[in-house]
Amino acid sequence: MGTVMIRCPRTNRAVSTQIGTEVSVFERLPEVASKLHCPACGEQHTWTTRDAWLSDAPLVPDAGEEPTPL
Repeated sequence: MGTVMIRCPRTNRAVSTQIGTEVSVFERLPEVASKLHCPACGEQHTWTTRDAWLSDAPLVPDAGEEPTPL
């Protein structure tokens, strides 16, 4: 299982969406706009699967960071 990631347009940092999924599921996701409160810059970003990638990193927040509810 991997974590769906996006890139913060303000900081250019990779940001976890806190969504975990399998590669086969991620590849079939529709192109639907989603919103994320970005922990890197504090702004809200709109993203789609076209902007995202699947990281093989486990779905675990950074130390001291609260998980974002789904």
